[in-house]
Amino acid sequence: MDGSCRGRPPQTELSALGHREVAAAESAYIFHLVRNLSLRCSALPNAPNRMRYLGCSYGYLILSYHEKNCLFVDVYTGTKLKSPKLHFIGDREIYYGILTAPLNSPNSHLLLCSRSSIFYWQVGTNSWTKHVYGGECILQIVLFKGEIFAMDFLGRLHIVRFAPQFSIQEVAVMRREEMVTGPRCRPWLVVCGEMLLMVDSSTDSDQLPCTFQVFRLEFSAETVECVKMEKLENQALFVSLDRRDPTFSCMSTERWGGKSNWIYVAKPSGDSGEPWTAVELGQPVPSITGCVPDVQVENMYPV
Repeated sequence: MDGSCRGRPPQTELSALGHREVAAAESAYIFHLVRNLSLRCSALPNAPNRMRYLGCSYGYLILSYHEKNCLFVDVYTGTKLKSPKLHFIGDREIYYGILTAPLNSPNSHLLLCSRSSIFYWQVGTNSWTKHVYGGECILQIVLFKGEIFAMDFLGRLHIVRFAPQFSIQEVAVMRREEMVTGPRCRPWLVVCGEMLLMVDSSTDSDQLPCTFQVFRLEFSAETVECVKMEKLENQALFVSLDRRDPTFSCMSTERWGGKSNWIYVAKPSGDSGEPWTAVELGQPVPSITGCVPDVQVENMYPV
C-alpha cells in the first residue's frame, strides 16, 4: 500500500493472517493494478485486445469484452475464467460487476448492473437471469453479515436478496441534518469489522475544501439510523473515486507506515504522483474530483 507493486505473499503467510487483513491486502493490490491499467503478470494467450473494466472482487478483475462475454482474471497468477455469454444486452450498457462470494463458494453469484437492469449468474451454471430494475443506477454493492447492500446514484440504500426470489428493496435511512442528500450525494459504504459505515462529504457544492464525515449504520426492524463517528480509533478507511473499485478498512495501519483515523482515497488512473489522497477524519479534503468517466481497458495484455 506504499505505492510499490509487490507480489502476493506466500500462502503460508496468508493463512496466518485474519480474513479481514487478507481482504484488505488483496484489495489494496487490486487498486494498484487498476490504477496502472496493466497486470504485473505473464501475458495471457489469446486474450482480447480490448476490454471494459467492471470491478474487482475476491482477487479477480471482472472484465467484459466482445459485447456479451465476462472474464475473470486472477490478479496474481493471470488465471482466467469466462462466464456464459450474456444474451440480454451488449457490454456497452453494463458498467459495474461484483461477486457475492469467492468463485469456489457453492453459492457464489456474479452481479452485473446496467442502467435499467441487474443481471446475475450463479457460478457453475450455464445461464444468466435478468431482473428489470426501474430505480436509479446502482453505484456500489457491499456484503455485510451475510446481506447484500447497494447504494444508488441518489445515495439511497437498498438490500438485495436472491430468495425466495430475486429482489432489490430500498431501506429507510434516518439521515442526520448535516448529511448531504440529493443528486450530489455520493457516499461510500465501507465494511469495518462488525460495523457498516457510510463515508459522506460535508458539502453539497463543487467548492472545496470539504470534509469527510463517517456514520455508523445502526439497523433496527424497520429503519436504519446514522450515528456519527468522531474518530475511527485504530482503523483507516480506503475508498476510490472510481466507484467500481472496492472499499475496505484496515486496522493498525502503522504496521505498514499508514495512519489510523485517516481516509485514503485512490486517485483516477490518469493522475500522476502518489496513487492516494490521504486526509485525517474531520480535516479539509485536498482538491480531488468526485467522479471518474467510464473506462475501457485497451491493450491490457500484449498481443
